[in-house]
Amino acid sequence: MAFNSVLYLGLLGVVAAVFWLLPARWRRGFALLSSVAFYASWGLAFVWLPLLVAGIVHIAGERITAESTGKKRWSRLGMAGVLALLIVFKYRGFIADNLHALGFSFGAHPHLMFAAIAFPIGISFYSFEAIAYLVDLRQGRVTMQRFADLCLFFYFWPNILSGPIVRARELMPQLSFQKRFEPRFVFEGMDRIVWGLVQKNVIANMLGIWVDRGFDANGPITLPTRDAWLLAIGFALQIYFDFSAYTNMAIGAARLLGVTLPENFRQPYHAATPPEFWARWHMTLSRWVRDYLFFPINAKHAGAPLPLYLSLLGVMALVGLWHGAGWGFLVWGALHGAYLVLYRAYESWKDAEGAAHEQRIAGWFWRILTLTAATAAWVPFRATSLGKAWTIWGSMFWRWSGRGSLGAGFCAFVAVVAGFCAIEPWLVRKLSDIEENAGTQGPSVFRVLVRPIAYSIGLLLFLLCDEHNTQFIYSQF
Repeated sequence: MAFNSVLYLGLLGVVAAVFWLLPARWRRGFALLSSVAFYASWGLAFVWLPLLVAGIVHIAGERITAESTGKKRWSRLGMAGVLALLIVFKYRGFIADNLHALGFSFGAHPHLMFAAIAFPIGISFYSFEAIAYLVDLRQGRVTMQRFADLCLFFYFWPNILSGPIVRARELMPQLSFQKRFEPRFVFEGMDRIVWGLVQKNVIANMLGIWVDRGFDANGPITLPTRDAWLLAIGFALQIYFDFSAYTNMAIGAARLLGVTLPENFRQPYHAATPPEFWARWHMTLSRWVRDYLFFPINAKHAGAPLPLYLSLLGVMALVGLWHGAGWGFLVWGALHGAYLVLYRAYESWKDAEGAAHEQRIAGWFWRILTLTAATAAWVPFRATSLGKAWTIWGSMFWRWSGRGSLGAGFCAFVAVVAGFCAIEPWLVRKLSDIEENAGTQGPSVFRVLVRPIAYSIGLLLFLLCDEHNTQFIYSQF
């Protein structure tokens, strides 16, 4: 049951209304049943998997809290169990295919019996949440939770499919559901949900029609330079609006229940440097990687350049593989690792030399380079093969060719969406000012007139552009 389906939206309204009508002591049970039902709507085969993860985490957690000397061992065992599930269900096919290819390259003919397994939706996200919980429990940042509470934490439907990646100390206190109903929960939730529907159906899906054709494996062998750049920019915009749409709808659904989920995006294509891009893009993943991978790895090296650079490359390559079991994802992650290394090296050189070059020129150079590099890196992420990605890169950078074949409609739509991205920070500030001036209590023109009109227009656009079977891109990861 996709977030951008009429059935989901109708049931969401019913669930939210029943939730607030129930006594506070019954809300946790109702939220858990609703979350399990939502997860089951994607298929009954893996409804048990978050339950198993909760069981592993609960058993490991009990041992962590009970023992004074074996905390690290039990934390590692729990994390190993969660990672084993992730590897089996997400990466076994990738591993088997590459072992096959490696065997054939040495003249062997291996017969690896790996049955095809469907991908359990959301496993990448709740696996990371489980690992973070075990680390935080061992380090004393959270207390031991009841098994039922862990189940609700992992099943909670607004963020189970594609995040945001939340930490137990952020979400679990809110899952007691002791708040009283406030009208602002509805306004804040609807703001996010309606805007998310427009982002997904009107912007991302429309871009996807052209992008899918351009990246099709059966498409043209080579592309004109203009078309290659348009496709790369088009997909960069598509994945941003697609994933941002899901995040907005997840935050909005949680807000209807009085729950606040962390933000995941902050106009990433306005980043001035590669590190800033990751401070704006998929922010909950970035901070998870920073706190649970990057900092622990580099703690022993006291900022030594070579270990720092190698860890950046390795960690970002793993981030790429986390997105998907394929070489294109690994290349995408490694490229971003290389961008981070390049910027770190520049910063070290600037500090060492006391460079007095024009800061404004350097700032604009890095801003343009960051946007160009991030756009180019999306090519292997989306391409059907590394060969296809290499061909598109060739058309973009060194094999320039003449007039493009993509229609004026695609060019115009990309230009409009890119223009919207350019003014997005200004729009966010203006809307925030309007909301603040409207106040939180009592009627206002904004609340009584503007909001209903905006909701009506947004829902109308959603229905006019409704496309069936257009799942969110990140639901595949």
